[in-house]
Amino acid sequence: MDKQEAKTELRPDYRRKIGILGWICIHNAVFTLIMRYARVRDVEEMFLPSVAVFITELLKIAICISMVMYEEGPSQFLPTLRAYTIAQPLDTLKVCVPAMLYVVQNTLFYIAASHLEAAVFAITSQTKIFAAAVCSVALLGKSISPPQWVAIVILFCGVSLVQSQKAEASVAHGEQAPIFGALCLVAGCFISGCAGAYTEKIVKGRVSIWIRNTQMAIFSIPACLLSMYLQDGVFISENRMLYGFDSVVWFTVFWYGIGGISVAFCLKYADVVSKDFATSVAIILSTTGSIFIFNFHVTITFMTGAVLVMFAIFMYSSPDLVLEKICCKGTNRVEDEKKPMINEQV
Repeated sequence: MDKQEAKTELRPDYRRKIGILGWICIHNAVFTLIMRYARVRDVEEMFLPSVAVFITELLKIAICISMVMYEEGPSQFLPTLRAYTIAQPLDTLKVCVPAMLYVVQNTLFYIAASHLEAAVFAITSQTKIFAAAVCSVALLGKSISPPQWVAIVILFCGVSLVQSQKAEASVAHGEQAPIFGALCLVAGCFISGCAGAYTEKIVKGRVSIWIRNTQMAIFSIPACLLSMYLQDGVFISENRMLYGFDSVVWFTVFWYGIGGISVAFCLKYADVVSKDFATSVAIILSTTGSIFIFNFHVTITFMTGAVLVMFAIFMYSSPDLVLEKICCKGTNRVEDEKKPMINEQV
């Protein structure tokens, strides 16, 4: 009875974990595909990335405030926000730098999606592993084990192979520039790594992700607004801010906005190996979608690079587990080879 009760108690957590990981797979795959589609489709009016980033930030703050109200209750909503923002100005000011960095990162991702195939985008974005490792060593003084360095080298080899496949299609509004797109994407990944490491270094205490994102929005929304008018102010004044916004763009912005929430739930309810598995499945789904939607041609070089990247993801996050599996297989092979000899002697 005790075992049955334990199994019954574990089932809801297991189902929730599977559900979250399934959602992460779908979200990441759809994210790369819809962003690519929104940027390369043939339309008369193409939306501005700076405006899309601004709307995304507004959506994020709306979601975060709603979650704070849900967790704290209507009566404690305003006192809680005041306690973590106005009452702690120094703590709020600390997140100014990462908030600005994330704005730049999001803009670079939109630009990269204009020049990279969805499958290439999904795989190249995994350079964030290397960026996070370098920033963790430089800012946090963390150490990286030799197997993890090997994983980083494998990651670079895989990404290099993927990037060697040139895109053949052209964008509706100009020719593709894969190298430029890759540089924007890698730069965005490094900015993301720096922002994450900086936040971990300066921010102390356990604050909910909703409160932390609300603090960041205090700086990111004005930064987005300023960036939007510095980059596209003249165009917006001559046309309109929501130029080119249709159902596809609104869905892209919404999908981008809920991405952070998906990551938060994944980190809370799933382990690292499961998250990496979901990332690998998302890469496969993105590649499959690119084949049918964008007529993406998969070569042996691309497939080799994709496999190397997925292996590097697992090896970096769980080096001991990967090495243990490899060693166990090698040991089992040796034992299998010795078994006939032992039987003959007996």
